[in-house]
Amino acid sequence: MVKKLSIAGILMLAVLVAACGYQFRGKQNNLPSDVKSIAIPVFKNKTNEIRIEQIFTDAVILQFNRSQMVRVVSESNADAVLTGTVERVQINDVALTADDTSRQRRITVWVSAKLTRTRDGKVLWQNKSLWQNDSYNVSSSPTATDSNKRVALTALAKELAQTLHDSVFENF
Repeated sequence: MVKKLSIAGILMLAVLVAACGYQFRGKQNNLPSDVKSIAIPVFKNKTNEIRIEQIFTDAVILQFNRSQMVRVVSESNADAVLTGTVERVQINDVALTADDTSRQRRITVWVSAKLTRTRDGKVLWQNKSLWQNDSYNVSSSPTATDSNKRVALTALAKELAQTLHDSVFENF
């Protein structure tokens, strides 16, 4: 009896979710029907952070490949090109030790991106103010601190790639 109620409850929930038009994140595609493939060239880097453009480009390519909503191809074969620029990086101390040295920092990164259809140059989507932040621990070793910073950058690049991906397809 309890098992039947559980199954009935699950079925009712599924019907309600379907009826209200709810969609899972990242599954809506509002791009024009002629855009089946995109190119994602290496982002530009306007900051002093070495290789940050590669971290963000890799994260965006991985996100688009994982979703399989469009194929990621070379620029010469693409229906559209997604270009991006790492515009700014800001690092702030967020926790200090008793002697006022940094114990934890927050890194914030701003990115601009644009999706342009290749056949006519029409901008299909653009956002000039995507941003994400993460915190990392400061160590007595500069190498360890730099490693912690890279881990934080990689994590925030992954989050920003998800946001960028969803924005492109949902046209927010």
